[in-house]
Amino acid sequence: MKKVLFSAAALLAFGFANAQDIKTDAGTFTKPKAGTYIMEATMTPDITGGGIFSLPSLNSDLGMLGIKVRKFSSDTKALRMGANLTIMNSGEDNVDTEFTVGASLGVEHHMKGAERLSTYWGYEANLGYVSSNGSLDLDDDFYGVKHTKIGFGASAFTGFDYYIMPKIYLGAEVSYGLAVTNKKPDGGDGVTSIELSPSITPTFRIGWQF
Repeated sequence: MKKVLFSAAALLAFGFANAQDIKTDAGTFTKPKAGTYIMEATMTPDITGGGIFSLPSLNSDLGMLGIKVRKFSSDTKALRMGANLTIMNSGEDNVDTEFTVGASLGVEHHMKGAERLSTYWGYEANLGYVSSNGSLDLDDDFYGVKHTKIGFGASAFTGFDYYIMPKIYLGAEVSYGLAVTNKKPDGGDGVTSIELSPSITPTFRIGWQF
């Protein structure tokens, strides 16, 4: 009887220890654990022509990808760090090079989810700087006007990761938050705007574990 109870206890302990490992014909799908590092690329479709602080994107002005790293300090908590450096040169004479610099820092709280699905919520802050030869939005006062843009934002978000292959996932995220932006035309005075946006912008993500 003791052997049976011991065997049952050992089996339960083994099952609990491997609760985040899902085995299929494609391999073993392992959800993040303490010490896991994740690299991911994010993209926000620029449907409305918003600026770099159309949350949560750091660079939707240029419609480019952002790169993010996540480090799990426990099975349920992760620090996320994002960065973007975009340089554009048209090659035309007398046209300045445009560039975007951005960075973000946030915290994720992961919930139980289900098998391949990992759900989470969190909060994030970001900073950015853009040097542009002119807005592409006809309704923008800076349309066709060389200007710089600097600002910061803070947002709350929720999202999910769905593992399509072992250690590789697709995901989506929604968020809303506060953005403070200063636009300054070349040789003119800057204009500061403050926005608390209730709108939700979808962010599509693909990532992989180290």
